Amino acid sequence: MFRLSSYTILSTRLPSGGYVLMNGLSGSMDFISERIGAPLANALHPRNEAAIEEVIGTLPLPLKKEWYDRGHLVEMSRTEEQENVVNLAGALHDALHSKPAFMIVPNLDCNYRCTYCFERPMQNALKSTSGEISHHKGNVVMSREQADAALAAIAEIKKTRGQPPGGQIVLYGGEPLDRANLDVVTHIVRSGQAAGHHFACITNGHDLEAFLELIGSGGIEQVQISIDGPKDIHDKRRVYIGKESSFDKIVTNIDLALEQTDAQIQIRVHVDPSNIHHFDTIISDFALRGWIDHPQVIIYANTVYDKDVEGTVHAEIDHGDIVTALNDRCREFDNVFTSAPAIHAERAMGPVFNENARFGLKSTFCSANTGNFIMAADGHIYACWESVGKACSRIGAYGPDKSLSLDEKATERWFSRSIETLPTCQRCRYALVCGGGCAQYAEYNTGDLYNAYCDDFERTFRAALSEHSERQITHALASAPSEK
Repeated sequence: MFRLSSYTILSTRLPSGGYVLMNGLSGSMDFISERIGAPLANALHPRNEAAIEEVIGTLPLPLKKEWYDRGHLVEMSRTEEQENVVNLAGALHDALHSKPAFMIVPNLDCNYRCTYCFERPMQNALKSTSGEISHHKGNVVMSREQADAALAAIAEIKKTRGQPPGGQIVLYGGEPLDRANLDVVTHIVRSGQAAGHHFACITNGHDLEAFLELIGSGGIEQVQISIDGPKDIHDKRRVYIGKESSFDKIVTNIDLALEQTDAQIQIRVHVDPSNIHHFDTIISDFALRGWIDHPQVIIYANTVYDKDVEGTVHAEIDHGDIVTALNDRCREFDNVFTSAPAIHAERAMGPVFNENARFGLKSTFCSANTGNFIMAADGHIYACWESVGKACSRIGAYGPDKSLSLDEKATERWFSRSIETLPTCQRCRYALVCGGGCAQYAEYNTGDLYNAYCDDFERTFRAALSEHSERQITHALASAPSEK
């Protein structure tokens, strides 16, 4: 007796009609018609087993067999399906555990004072003479010797995990590309290149022009920069300590990077209820600058997170609300997306459409739960970039004498979190697509790293399925030979 899998995911309706049916355990994705999809959508949201059974009963036998082969229909019990999820999560986690990720924080301070920055408490304490991390103690900015120690620690960890030398390192902060850091960042990149590394960077972009020689293939290949709306709004939110317009400086530097390098520029447009209605304005501005559909540029909206007095994190605007507000506008362009999850969905779905593969499933939200090693200027190693400088994600230390020490208990706590160890997630149809959500935010909100942080994932992902599938249909029609 066939039944619909407990891990069935159905996209929102595609603008051109129909739906995408996905299975969160097999990774299968299939287009289905409006005739089948519409009643199935009504039966799934919320899930109504009797209504689902009625829809399945209308399917012709060949289609039932096809859905069974694809994992949409199953004969096993819900308990057996869940056991399969747990087993697959364990295997996926083990595979990723051997592939560590690395970040270097050359500067824990920043030349911006953004109004919503989650690192502000740490930055405010850097001038203190008694703080654990401070300019007084000299552990805010890396020296060349410390940079060498960080690269040596990365090499040792890779060797221990059985990985070859080289690979990507992400530069993070504070602000990694502050002009004051030019010497040490140049040293990191050039020394890293000699060891086979390439780089990405998360920067405010204010001093990007000083680092252009390091940017491009083989160096800093990807650059992520945030913009908060048109100039008058952006400058009030992303405040440069030198008081000049941060907007003018950033957009000028993005133009320079596009003109003089081949790096990918990712522009994250922060939106919340106060500025989302200006999204059209900023996209029009980007169009005038030639960034829309530029092959080196990716643009996406992103919510702003806020932490209240009790330490609870919440999104200023839900991802699903961003999708609802911006989806039609973003769909007009090849390189504009409603969210970071939409980009991740597109990357995961690319092989599905282009190589007839299945959707790449995962057991964790990010590398913080498989092996993320963030080498910070204070000499400590952290697991999560949301909590650099905080004891809660500190997992070890490294030093100029090339010493490396990892806290076994701390690394176990961070690197063992997966769907396999999150019982509340194992019954969720999105378990192996979401990976349990941000561990650090889960700990902030519930006091336990091993709870879920859902973050409106269901609405966002269903819309992302529809959004990317529609793009694929549009591209296929555009590239199809015309009839004469």
